[in-house]
Amino acid sequence: MTNVIRPNYGRGCFADLPNLIQSCLTDQPAPTGLNGVPDQLLRKYDTVILLMIDAFGWELFQRFAARHPFLQRLTQEATVTQWTSQFPSTTAAHVTCIHTGLTPSQSGVFEWEYYDPTVDATITPLLFSYGGQFVRDALQPVGVKAEQLYPAQSLHRQLQGQGVKTHVFQHREYTPSTYTDWVCRGAEMHPYTTLAEAFYNLRQTVKVAPKPSYFFLYFDKIDALSHYYGPESMQVEAEVQGFLYLLERAFIEPGRKEFSNTLVLLTADHGQMPVSPQTTVYLNTDARFAGLERFLRRDKEGKLIGPGGSPRDYFLYVKEEMVDEAQEFLADRLEGIADVRLVQPMIEEGYFGPLPLSPEFLARVSPLVILPHDEQTVWWFEEGRYNMRFYGLHGGLSAREMAIPLCMVEFD
Repeated sequence: MTNVIRPNYGRGCFADLPNLIQSCLTDQPAPTGLNGVPDQLLRKYDTVILLMIDAFGWELFQRFAARHPFLQRLTQEATVTQWTSQFPSTTAAHVTCIHTGLTPSQSGVFEWEYYDPTVDATITPLLFSYGGQFVRDALQPVGVKAEQLYPAQSLHRQLQGQGVKTHVFQHREYTPSTYTDWVCRGAEMHPYTTLAEAFYNLRQTVKVAPKPSYFFLYFDKIDALSHYYGPESMQVEAEVQGFLYLLERAFIEPGRKEFSNTLVLLTADHGQMPVSPQTTVYLNTDARFAGLERFLRRDKEGKLIGPGGSPRDYFLYVKEEMVDEAQEFLADRLEGIADVRLVQPMIEEGYFGPLPLSPEFLARVSPLVILPHDEQTVWWFEEGRYNMRFYGLHGGLSAREMAIPLCMVEFD
């Protein structure tokens, strides 16, 4: 695979944001050695606002910064640098990180779906549901508890204990939800329906909030449309244009008059890779992979454990005693399409975050991961549960997926 980016933990990675935010609001020492972050920005503020724009990765950000008048002006005024996503470059890992301060290796919430041995099934943690399902809270009737699946640590409670009030602005579709309610403990929640509404309410709340205060706003529509139409589509072009219009008119320009001693951070969790459902390789329906099932683990009922991750980072639950044989079997058949990597060396090399690892992560992660090359996808097919219908995806280590912007603007 070409143009691979390793996560830059400790030197300019999304995972460095929680410590950066804490240091700007409390007496916690400022982090050092962060790529592109000047020392003069690392001071105490009355207010820190983080705008997390899902899938507004470096490539998309740069594409618009080259030709959009407002973004051109903003990048000249602001400090802009390229950081990296965590690995996997997936929303589940990043929203968990920003609310807990934990990397994937620490939180155990590392992908959209993965096997959890306490449930003995693949789960979708953000939906509190089973893998391959798109309904919420399917795990509630069987007695699964939030504390069983999500980390106990809370960035909002840490800040609360340091005298900082925190506020979270998210779409009403998942605010409240089982996942949100757990990871956002300690924060005041502000559900919104439209981004214009969110920016207005955010500004009004900043005006009256006691200082110091931290505000987090999450916007997911660029990501959603990139999945449906592809990151280079005209639909995504229109959505980004609309986002930038509101960012300028409803937030940045009014904020120049309203904000004081405030730091605004704008970033993304990942970018997106253009893909096509027509070229997806399905391991269980492609004749080249006949015999694959002998390598795969089964649950206590004897059913095959479903796929983890995504078609861009397919975590395959193979039997421990057959890992090497399974890797060779898959690598031979996926040559030129995907890399088949052992997870243990990736753990040791710090791809999932610094050591030590949490027991939850070790129990959930698989021994093999399939990383498709640019614009390729590899997945599992099961009618009504698993297929590949998207034209944009993320999760892998390519530059398009891993490179993210960090834009920092001071309001004095």
